[in-house]
Amino acid sequence: MHYVGRYDDTAQTTPSVYRDHSTGYTECALVTRAQGSLHTGLGMSRLAPGGTLAPHVHSYEEGFYVLEGQVVAGIGEEARLLGSGDYGVIKVGTLHSWRNTGSEPARWLQMAAPQPRPEGGDTFFAKNAEAPLAAASLDEAGPGASLLGHFDMGQVPAVGERSTAAGLEGVFLNWIIDESFGSRHHRWAFIEYQPGVGIGSHDHAFEESYFILDGEIDGTLDGEHYHAGPGDVLWTGVGCVHSFKNNSAAPVCWLETFSPQPPAENAFRFAAEWEQRAAELAGGH
Repeated sequence: MHYVGRYDDTAQTTPSVYRDHSTGYTECALVTRAQGSLHTGLGMSRLAPGGTLAPHVHSYEEGFYVLEGQVVAGIGEEARLLGSGDYGVIKVGTLHSWRNTGSEPARWLQMAAPQPRPEGGDTFFAKNAEAPLAAASLDEAGPGASLLGHFDMGQVPAVGERSTAAGLEGVFLNWIIDESFGSRHHRWAFIEYQPGVGIGSHDHAFEESYFILDGEIDGTLDGEHYHAGPGDVLWTGVGCVHSFKNNSAAPVCWLETFSPQPPAENAFRFAAEWEQRAAELAGGH
């Protein structure tokens, strides 16, 4: 099972659970049960200038990556001013809030794992609590924000200076959220494919979602062919056989989520490798 769609800014709405606890806050669902997912809760959050989302907790883990604007994020006992390229993990049951003190909207890609319940009941607000008014940025704050980080396209190393990812020349993969970072229910990766680079048909025992940041990619999902560009979102379910290739003349970059967390071994099942193994077992060469 798979899904291919596109982020639509006009589809932003305020979920009912947040209506009495926020101003200027909206979400747009990208991958949920409606797309066939069982584990992924991917969406786009937007906070208008002067907007707030009051302190609350979830019974699921959240990961986020800021795409534009600036927002004061209160997470646990800390507050940080976050901007484009900043990311983080909000662990299950951690009190957190958001405030946009800037003059432009703030927008961030958000991932919930395990997937939120369709009927709600997994978000709880703190009584008479308010989002922090101001905070230092990650660079200014220094050590302490162990579940926050920064990575953007400007940090992608030149082709000759990078190691291979999954044994593929021309592919750059940087884990931004994983077990070593502090996440327990999901992962995020920042990925770039150089022109002409692709990955062969494979599947996984977990779900993946892909949000295209820049460039174009061709994908084959369950035998169906797609062409995706900035703002497009793709999702592959458990057992979906998929492959990708950059047939354009420029690099392509995307954010990729994984849920549940991939196993420590045999995370990829490449069709070509198992076809070769089957041939060898049958006495072929």
